[in-house]
Amino acid sequence: EDSSFNLNAANLLGIQGFHVTHMEGQSINEGIKAFLVKGITLPNGDGEDYAFSDVKYLKSKNKVDALSINEELWGKLKKELQRETSNCHALRIVDVGAGLLNMFDKIFGENGLETGVLNEIHYLAYESNSKLLAICRNKLREYGFSSQFADDDVFCGKIKLCDGGSVDVTVTLKSSDFAGETLDSDVHLLIGCCFADLFEPNLLAKSLLSFLGTAGSKGLGQSRTLIYFPITFSGVTSFYPANTHSADVPSDTAAFRAYAKSLERMGHNLDPLRLVDAMKAHGIELVSCARPSNWNISAKLHPYLWKTMLYFFCSSGLPCLHDGNIDGIGWVNRALANKPNIHVTNVDLLFELNRATLVKESDHEADDIFVEEIEFSAPGVVGKEDKSWSSSLLPNQIEVQSVCSLISSGTELKVFNGLFDSAALDVNIKGMADADMEYPLSYGYSLVGKVVKCGSSVSDAETLIGKLVFSFSPHASRHVLDRDAVQIVPDGISAEDAIFMPSVETALSLVHDANVRLGESVAIYGQGLIGLLVTAILCRSNIAGNHSLGSVTTFDMVPARLACSCLMGATDALLPSQAENAGPYDVSIEISGNGRALQSAIDHTMSNGRIILGSWYGNKDIKLKLGIDFHRSHKTIITSQVSEISAPLRGLWTKSRRFDLTWELVKVLRPSRLLTKTA
Repeated sequence: EDSSFNLNAANLLGIQGFHVTHMEGQSINEGIKAFLVKGITLPNGDGEDYAFSDVKYLKSKNKVDALSINEELWGKLKKELQRETSNCHALRIVDVGAGLLNMFDKIFGENGLETGVLNEIHYLAYESNSKLLAICRNKLREYGFSSQFADDDVFCGKIKLCDGGSVDVTVTLKSSDFAGETLDSDVHLLIGCCFADLFEPNLLAKSLLSFLGTAGSKGLGQSRTLIYFPITFSGVTSFYPANTHSADVPSDTAAFRAYAKSLERMGHNLDPLRLVDAMKAHGIELVSCARPSNWNISAKLHPYLWKTMLYFFCSSGLPCLHDGNIDGIGWVNRALANKPNIHVTNVDLLFELNRATLVKESDHEADDIFVEEIEFSAPGVVGKEDKSWSSSLLPNQIEVQSVCSLISSGTELKVFNGLFDSAALDVNIKGMADADMEYPLSYGYSLVGKVVKCGSSVSDAETLIGKLVFSFSPHASRHVLDRDAVQIVPDGISAEDAIFMPSVETALSLVHDANVRLGESVAIYGQGLIGLLVTAILCRSNIAGNHSLGSVTTFDMVPARLACSCLMGATDALLPSQAENAGPYDVSIEISGNGRALQSAIDHTMSNGRIILGSWYGNKDIKLKLGIDFHRSHKTIITSQVSEISAPLRGLWTKSRRFDLTWELVKVLRPSRLLTKTA
């Protein structure tokens, strides 16, 4: 109501009202939010109820941002800038979401830019919030900057960089939005912290191109602009530790799924891969894979930010929970009582626009080629071996130049640590059946490369040259392989996704062996790569969000993995210590490689239930308690291994059929989004 008289009259009747008036800054949306969070008190600790302040929020957020920014990608950005400005004395930076100049602090801070040949830096900061701009002005003055006029937003000063050298810095504050403007000079670096996920990806890419002036002859075609998006939300918010559902109070996973839907309705992009695709479609290439920059917000260490996050959940997520007749207020009050850490998945992204690359083609006709190969030589010892070999081909062979290969974090870690028995590498993979698992050992089984040469009898040689192919081959820069030892990567699948094919096939094999029926509850122990893919495949059936149709509960110790598990669609993502209260389950899948997880799977599977054992424990002894309860339980333990089709499925499934489905899943799941590190 916009009338104070009517509100007072309503109050006399015991009806609480909210004063909605544009003049006093309370919109109808804010009034509805106030109604939805009625009964929820977010104490400040000083006796006053919580009140949102954009300034206090940004100040508290910036502290967490500083801890979360991925230092590996930051280091790469610094090197790229040094290379770009090696013959340039002036560096130009644009910050399109300046806020309180937190990225300015990063650039000129302890681990910031180095002087090199620079003697001046021009920093253009866009911030449309006038209140924040006033704080930015004061901050620049604290840095020792000055402006020529009192109302001038061009500040000049000198700053000492982290290597001790000093540069002249000019900062221009812009009280407008970058969209709709076009720069009149080249830019070396464009920054947007906590920014890129707020936009529809294609619109953002188009706006950036227009802003940077690439349609005209601005000179950018002769150089490149780095585009840096740190702290880009990647879709998952979770409590750590998480709670399961009880009565009408939803599980934390379900509540945050509703929150994610509310953000999507407001136009947020929760999938960084959509942004990567959109940028690429507009000629803006990713420099390296996204790096994690997750928030871990503690109620004790970051009290205001923690309460602000709850405020966001209340104002955005609660309406979605109310739609489903779920006790959202009970969920918030449970969080207030337990004060769990809030884990938010973010990624840092680094792109480049109009990169001038010079690709030197190798001479594939040479008889002798220099090859790099990864070799395990002893427990704990692995290195790169440079080998000279002949590329002469037998009639049915092809030569493959590697693009990328995937490290198996489970199997290869055991090879690295020497936790294996001597045996054939793989009795069912061509080229591995005759090789023993003994040091020195070249190992690996997920390699994607381009065909550069074909033998005289390769029937499809004309169409095969230049194609991306997959092979179960060790890590090496080149391979000579039989034609029938490779699979052509289907159209629409990148090399970075294709290297996950064996992992996706392993996960599919586990799902097939588990034979989960509609309405059954499933527990997955371990959310490493294979565990996450098993979760993703099971949740493609969309049963995880509906307890009446079935559920998928995952267990792991690592918050980032639990967050990814939510992203894959898990009903609940919990700590192993919560298994007793969350179970029992019809089916348990153990893929953690940890004997304690196998024990938990046995203990928390229902009588007559199934335990699917996908872990390879190497040569470690595993101790289990199999007492009277297990003896009487009629539980079934099934070992699952991907090399062969299991006996119950051989009448219907072949390796070829499973490969076809695996490639379809690779295309749908796009598993490269799980990557956190490349080399």
